[in-house]
Amino acid sequence: MSSDKLKDVKAAGESAAETARDEIEAVKAHLERLITKHVVPALTNAGGKASDLTEEAVANARELANHARSDISKQTRAQSSWVSIAISGVVGFILGRMSR
Repeated sequence: MSSDKLKDVKAAGESAAETARDEIEAVKAHLERLITKHVVPALTNAGGKASDLTEEAVANARELANHARSDISKQTRAQSSWVSIAISGVVGFILGRMSR
């Protein structure tokens, strides 16, 4: 090939590379704008909702724990009073038998 044709091919290759580089930069800029305008606000909103749901779940868990604690406390108080009466009755019976 002649040197003129080689120069033309080289110039065309450099032009194509520069055009491709410019297009890549344009796509990159467009992608950054898209992420900034749409993705970041959506993620921020989702994070806020997740935080609210977490706080609500913690509050519900505390409420359930308090109810369970009060229910168990009521059950053990009722059982312990009957157990106390039964023990005192047995002790009274034994002491009464021993005092004769």
